[in-house]
Amino acid sequence: WITGLSGSGKTTLGTGLKQALQSLGVLNVELLDGDETRKQLPKDYGYSTEDRKTVGLLVGKLADECNKRGNIAIVCAISHVKQTRTQIREYLSPNFMEVYLDCPVEVCADRDIKGHYHKALAGEYDNFIGVTEPYQVSEQPDLILDTVNQSVARCTDILLDHTLKFFAPDS
Repeated sequence: WITGLSGSGKTTLGTGLKQALQSLGVLNVELLDGDETRKQLPKDYGYSTEDRKTVGLLVGKLADECNKRGNIAIVCAISHVKQTRTQIREYLSPNFMEVYLDCPVEVCADRDIKGHYHKALAGEYDNFIGVTEPYQVSEQPDLILDTVNQSVARCTDILLDHTLKFFAPDS
């Protein structure tokens, strides 16, 4: 479960991890990311904290279904409420690894090609994580990646290494 603010690199690293695993011959990988994943849900949810919680839990069920098919789910989602991630972790355990992308709001805003941060900072959006609502970092995420000071390639390598260890803890 790759999480962090918008613009922190969730989709980029999720896609990179999927490609890296596939290059190693691990082909049973599904990427559950953003709007594409939301299209699989029973209705269109908004972005309030309660809607995000519901979406997070429903995406957790999609990840569980993926796992039950024998596939690896890579989920890229904000899931900004620590308690929601704890619920998802408990539901998916032991098939849950939380990766937090550490990237400050100002860097994410600079990366924001759609202009959402600028609108949120101007007061045009309610419920914008990192601007109007805080991101609650877990006490012990399985991995923290600094997506500001490390290259995408380096972050992908670290993520791949950690993922391989997660799947083969006795090696």
